Amino acid sequence: MEEQPNASQSECQQWGKELTDMLQGVVLPEKSGVHGQCIFRVPDSIRETNPKAYTPRVVSIGPFHKARSNADDNVLKAMEEFKLKYLKGFLDRTKLRVDDFACYLKDQENRIRSCYAWPVEPHSNHFLKMILIDACFIIEHFLRDFEDNDWIYKDPLLLKPWLVDDVYDDLTLLENQLPFFVLEGIYEIAQLNLQFPSFLDITFEYFQEYNEQNITSERVRPKHFTDLLRTFFLPSTFDLGDTPAKRDELKYLYSASQLSEAGLAFKVNPSKCLLDLDYHDGELTIPCLTVHDETEKLFRNIVAFEQCLFPNTPLVTQYLKVLDYLIDTEKDVNLLVDKKIIVNYMGDTKAVATMVNSLSTNVAMPHFNSKYFSICISLNKFYENPRNKYKAIFIHEYFNTPWKIASTVAASMLLLLTLIQTVCSAIPLFKG
Repeated sequence: MEEQPNASQSECQQWGKELTDMLQGVVLPEKSGVHGQCIFRVPDSIRETNPKAYTPRVVSIGPFHKARSNADDNVLKAMEEFKLKYLKGFLDRTKLRVDDFACYLKDQENRIRSCYAWPVEPHSNHFLKMILIDACFIIEHFLRDFEDNDWIYKDPLLLKPWLVDDVYDDLTLLENQLPFFVLEGIYEIAQLNLQFPSFLDITFEYFQEYNEQNITSERVRPKHFTDLLRTFFLPSTFDLGDTPAKRDELKYLYSASQLSEAGLAFKVNPSKCLLDLDYHDGELTIPCLTVHDETEKLFRNIVAFEQCLFPNTPLVTQYLKVLDYLIDTEKDVNLLVDKKIIVNYMGDTKAVATMVNSLSTNVAMPHFNSKYFSICISLNKFYENPRNKYKAIFIHEYFNTPWKIASTVAASMLLLLTLIQTVCSAIPLFKG
């Protein structure tokens, strides 16, 4: 076999130089600033399950969906024009000029950019202009909502309840965020805290419907609105356990209807924290969950946020996974509705089951917290106790549907009548 000639030294030097040039400016992964990232694009594997749940309908905030605002999406494009009206209203309110905020944003530009886990607009002026317009839109919108009675009959946005709701929902989306410190910084430069509460308090007021625990602003320092909404669901007074358990140790959990047939009692936990599940002596207590049309969107964005920033402590995701285990069909939803554990404003119980089952699709969750893991193991043991298990089988086989109940009762009555007839027939024999 003929020996191949060696590559010339000049060839080696040439491609070696090309590769060396490619490495110029490349930052090591551990030094790339990823620890400051908090605003993410939703992973494709999660997005594909319901793309609309992560996409703004009427208002684009930040750089991720800005291209749609400037292109073929007429609704987003119209809102870009409306933002300028709010910017003018904000400047009139504060008696300031755009220049008054320019130096602050320029000084903070690198920090702002580092919050986005995706390359953003490289042109400095365009990027900062977008940040200022979006920030002033949000602040002015929050203030007009806070002042409600002064604006509700004058503001063209507030005059349309459906548009108010759509803006509200868009501001909860993970991909549609500004860093919270930017909003606070502009608010403080304008000295609006002299006329109004702090911006954090104003934000709490805006998203108050989700703050069922009445968490105070002193407790939180959010990275953005999605992070704040996640905080509203987190526990403050009970222990979820410090030691994580491997999820693969929990192969399954019986559904709510199966557990109920085995004799498990379901009761509403009075806790305002959704995550406060508890089990004791054959009784599972679950806080009340109100389900409406936008519930899926909210949970999906919080789950996506946890996947990106809190992969080892995805507390809301863990709660939803337990719910997913408990709910398989409409029957399970009806049971939890009857127990006042779920308040269903969607109307369709099948839709609720489908929603809950889809929230964990393509979601990585390597660990359960030790409290939830212990609860699931206890529930499985309860069902698999022979006495409870055979009771569940008996109820499922003979009392699972109205038709089965009627058949079982009819068969029992027939058996009873047959027994009575047999006894009555035998009485004369004993007398003889």
